[in-house]
Amino acid sequence: MSAHGARVVDATVTFEDYPLRSPLVLTGGTIEEATEARCTVTVEDARGHVATGRGTVFLSAIWAWPQSELGFLTRVDAMQQMCIEVADRMPLWCAEPRHALEHGMDVHERVDALSIPVGRRLFITERIPTLAALVCWSPFDQALHDAYGRLLGISSYAALGREFLPNDLSAWLGEAGEGRYLDELIYRRERDALDAWFVVGTNDALREADAPDLGDDLPSSVEGWIARCGYRCFKLKTKGADPRAEAHWVAGVYREIVAIREDLGLTGAICYEVDANEGCAGPWVLAEFLDELEALDAEAYAALDYLEQPTERDLGANRWDMAPIAARKPVLADEGITSLEELRLAVELGWTGPALKTCKGHSLALLEIAWCELTGRPYALQDLTNPNIGAVHAAGLAAHCATCNGVELNVMQFVPASSLCEAEQFPGVFEVRDGVHRVGGLRGVQLGY
Repeated sequence: MSAHGARVVDATVTFEDYPLRSPLVLTGGTIEEATEARCTVTVEDARGHVATGRGTVFLSAIWAWPQSELGFLTRVDAMQQMCIEVADRMPLWCAEPRHALEHGMDVHERVDALSIPVGRRLFITERIPTLAALVCWSPFDQALHDAYGRLLGISSYAALGREFLPNDLSAWLGEAGEGRYLDELIYRRERDALDAWFVVGTNDALREADAPDLGDDLPSSVEGWIARCGYRCFKLKTKGADPRAEAHWVAGVYREIVAIREDLGLTGAICYEVDANEGCAGPWVLAEFLDELEALDAEAYAALDYLEQPTERDLGANRWDMAPIAARKPVLADEGITSLEELRLAVELGWTGPALKTCKGHSLALLEIAWCELTGRPYALQDLTNPNIGAVHAAGLAAHCATCNGVELNVMQFVPASSLCEAEQFPGVFEVRDGVHRVGGLRGVQLGY
């Protein structure tokens, strides 16, 4: 037990709905609206000092709970009820004075079981998926670490030092963590600028001349966003169903982006990732896609940085051998990793490493980073359109570790209305310039916001 332990004395959650500025198309469906969960967590130490932290997330049911007989709004209602259950139970679950990470991983193990009482309350028999449960938990975990840093009057990343978290990492990481501590692997790497990534879907306009009028002063095309922000890193959304056709689409988008940047007088290499959101039936689809892309455009093939969760999220269902694909291009698991055990399984099956998301929990992300650092695995930090302080949190986490991709933040592309105040407070995070997020100011008390 840490001498600087704290217990949770209160947790709250409220909700707010937003329309997306433009639809975000995933394999599981099209996202047109988003419900934000805004959480607070209050902690108290042995001396009676208290501090409150904040966290936010969008309850993205189409992403976290895509396969269901329940309607979209019913799934969102269930996720809201899950958040309320977490808020009610945190003071009970976190009643002993412990470090925020210890509390965080303890609740991480408990939250999945809440699907039972939530289902009973809403008269639904379908179990809330683990990933959806973790999305509901994640803003509380964020707020917990934020409050813990505030209680100590220091950065929440500095609070990962041995004087606050004296035990080594073996409790979570086993032999790999023996004699190793979080402050060796996180917090020391502070980066001032992070590569920014722009999302391109098959329904998006590439040129401004072809763009719809969305009624605001933000761009409506890839060309417009590149002119405004200088993007050089891109996330291309595919569906994985037709590998040859998608290879042609990817090559065409790549060539158009190269031409756009040349037209704008921008120099420097570009890169991109391909995210099929589990749409590929198996590794052979990826092999066909890569073969076609390489034959079609060697330069476009070379610029492909990595593949994100191309096959089903249940990694153990078919136990596909991803090693042959990973030998050609890194393959990062996103939806397939909701625990450290699944991270180990992914690597065992040949996946290159994880695509982290803060919407699965800050505590889990910290330990995934530590495991990757200790085992030499690359990791990226992706986005679930994190709103306002959720976006600041993700940027701050990336600034304190060694993500291979910088950080992906797309809230200003899809839901800018959710983050206007924070965009004024942290312009470097929300307003991309020269293709980067500027995060040098996220070094203060708490999680940086």
